[in-house]
This record gives sequence, C-alpha cells and structure tokens, in this order.
Amino acid sequence: MNHKILYLPCFVYVISFSSLLLLYQIGWSDLFPKLSGFLLGFLFITILLAFLLTFLQKKTLKINVNNVDLSPLFIKKALYFIAIGYSLDFLYEFTIPIVKTFLVSSYSYDEFKGIPTLHSILGTFNIFLSILLADRYLAIKNRKAFFQFLLTLIPYVLIMNRGAFMIVFSAFVFLYLIRLKKINFISVFRSLGIVLLVLYLFGVVGNIRAEQTKDDKEYLLRVAGATDSFLDSGVPVEFYWSYIYIISPMGNLQNIILEKEDHFEISNIGIFATTQLFPDFISKRLVAIFGYEDEIEAFDPSYYLVTPLLNAPTVYYGSYLALGSFGLIFMYVVIMISSLVYPLLIKKDSKYYLTALASLNSIILLATFNNMWYAVGTILLWPIIFSVADRIKL
Repeated sequence: MNHKILYLPCFVYVISFSSLLLLYQIGWSDLFPKLSGFLLGFLFITILLAFLLTFLQKKTLKINVNNVDLSPLFIKKALYFIAIGYSLDFLYEFTIPIVKTFLVSSYSYDEFKGIPTLHSILGTFNIFLSILLADRYLAIKNRKAFFQFLLTLIPYVLIMNRGAFMIVFSAFVFLYLIRLKKINFISVFRSLGIVLLVLYLFGVVGNIRAEQTKDDKEYLLRVAGATDSFLDSGVPVEFYWSYIYIISPMGNLQNIILEKEDHFEISNIGIFATTQLFPDFISKRLVAIFGYEDEIEAFDPSYYLVTPLLNAPTVYYGSYLALGSFGLIFMYVVIMISSLVYPLLIKKDSKYYLTALASLNSIILLATFNNMWYAVGTILLWPIIFSVADRIKL
C-alpha cells in the first residue's frame, strides 16, 4: 500500500483536526459546550482545503529515505550537553520535579522553570536530538542506537514533561511510517498496541502529576463531567485522561468563541505576531522590545477556559483572543505555508531531513492541543542550523 499521504504535512492537519472532531462527538463529557456553526464551518473548510493541498504536496514533495550518519563524537557531546544542562537546571532550582512530586503532595511540576534561556534552548535541543536518534535507530536497528535514544528520554521523566514525550512519540510514528516499505496487518496491529499503551501511560502520569488525583482517583471524572456512557463502558479511568486532554482544547476554543466578542483591532496585530508566531523565549524578548507587557497583561486567556484544570487551548485559542475570527484564518494560513515551504528549506539528501519533516508533522499534529509554534517551534531551527554547519564543516 502506498502510504506516503499519511506523513505529508498538509494531510497531518486533516488527520489531527478530523480525529478531534470525531472524538468530541463521542460524548464522554458533559462539561464542554457543543460545537457551534461558526467553529464547525471553519474547521470543515480548513480540513477540506488542507486535503486538497495534500494532493499538490504529494506530487511536488519528493521524500528521500536517507541514512543517518552521525559521528560517535557528535552523539557523545550532545548527550553530555543534555546531562550537564539538566544537572545545572536542577541545581539552579534545587529540586528534581519527579522526586519532589512524590515527596511533597502540594508541589506542582509546572513550578520548575530552570535557568532562563538555557532551559528553553536545552529543552528544544533535547527534543531535536531525541527525534534525530530515533531516526538513526530506525535506520540501523541496533541496540546501542536504541539505548542512546532512550537516554534522551530520561529528562522528560525527571521534569515530568508529557508534552515533550508526545512530540517525540508522534515524530517516532512518522519516522516509522516514512521508513516502512508497505503497511500490512502486523504493522497496523503493532502500531495500535503501542498507541494504546502510550495513552494508558499518559493517564498514569497524569494521576501522578496532578495534586488532586494523587489521593483521589475519581477527581478527574467529577471535574471533567464524565458521563454515564463512559462510566458504564468499562474503559479504564487512565484512558479518560487521554480522552479529556484531547477534546478539552476544542471545548476551550468553542467556549472563548461563545464568551468573547468577535472583534478585530489593527493595534493587536503586533501582539498577535509576537505572542503567537515565535518560540516562547524569542516571543518574550520581542514583547519587551515592543513594550507590549501592559496590553498582554490585559488579555487573560484563563478567563475563557471551561475549567482551570484543563487548560490546553489549541493553536487557535490565542489567535482568537487577539484578533477574533481573523486570527483563526491568519493562523491557518501560517500553518499551511509552513507545511508547504519548510520541507523545502533543507536538502533532501541531508541526514537531518527526515528529522525536520517528522518534527514539523508533530507540531501540526499536536496543534489541536496547543500553539506548538510558541511552545517548541525552535526544534524546527535545529535541523537547519546543523545542515548549514555540515555544509561549512563547522
């Protein structure tokens, strides 16, 4: 079976938002509002346009399955950088989040900030390296390569960063599909089993991370409005974390559209650009340079959340907050332009090419949860940086 379409960036948008719409209709929660005509129309049109662009991309985008020829010295230095960087982070904060979570029930993992700037660079480089070494393992299939890949996952456990793990896992799936010669029953069955395991573990970690669910396992079911259809389904509670985490961003987006006036102001374009289109550590500096601190403080995104516990907002939430429906349209255009243009920025024969494509696909896939351009957009720069460094033999 020719499955190239499954890992084309434009089609990833189709998969992501179509799946979200379908899951939202299951109705395992009565907490979130029903989707309105405006939002349904916007999503339907954007999914349809992305589907049409997929056929253009399928004809024009030639994807080479390259070897990942990394020198042992590069891998060694990269792993040392991550180990030393996170050690400095832990010393700076004088804590390791996973340890403190078990020792202090009131501790919240999001209190951990690390060393300013270094932590942001370290985090996105860690994700880039994880994806790169995942590609290397899939290319050569030996134990040492797999062990080196696993080493890059340890920091996500220590700082309890589910988001980073989901980006890497998503990228791993795309890399697996790219390197898979054909899809058969065994590959589908294996992939489905891995996805179910990851979703289950996602719920286990959620129960550990959230202060309220450490002692009360039914807390999430109550606050998330679990319906009788779920309670009677026999599905393990751990899977409810995944379900509610997947659908809550759409519920929050629908809520802000219902609660906030659809108003466009030209003066907010700068705020939109600086806060929505750049990685966070760049965004914060741009906000300071242009003096947007007071205006941004007036925007309270948490006010329009259905519940503070489930604060994932989708890529479109902040866009609507700043520019109304025009913000949704503009953000969609940015996503599609990135889908079509970014794969062309790196040479097809580069050992970083598949890593770049898988990273982009992960960002688009997880756009249903958050504005990934702001959260981890820097990972798209690392393949370009190293590709340039290789060409000039830096």
